[in-house]
Amino acid sequence: MKFTFVLSVWLALAGSAFSAQTATDAGAKSEKTAKVSLSPKFRSLAEDTFDAVDRLWGETGMSDAIFESAKLEAERLFQKLQRAAVRPDEKKVCEAVGRYFGQIQLCRIVGPTSATAYHADCPRKEREARTSALRSLGRETPRPASTK
Repeated sequence: MKFTFVLSVWLALAGSAFSAQTATDAGAKSEKTAKVSLSPKFRSLAEDTFDAVDRLWGETGMSDAIFESAKLEAERLFQKLQRAAVRPDEKKVCEAVGRYFGQIQLCRIVGPTSATAYHADCPRKEREARTSALRSLGRETPRPASTK
């Protein structure tokens, strides 16, 4: 009788230990699956598109000819990115890069000579859109604030 009682207590404790370990493993797995899942081909296209949009960030103060040529390249890549986005994660990346691209264009249109309060807030909004795009790509290394 004592043996069966001890055995049942041991099984109960061992079972709860294993279930706790399984719950921990499931939590670790959910963290891993929370990462962005992009196909290698899409990731490469998304990185190229982000880089093209990022080059625009440095061109906002440049002449129209320089900005427009860089903008055309970014638009071409962004259109490819939109067509290639199939999975939900890919669509999120496309949306984030698109917001970054749109914010840069909007700040360029408003312009530094504008007397609106919106333009004064442009650098912060561009940084936020850029950071969001980086996070959607799984990159957490924003450009240092001193460069912009």
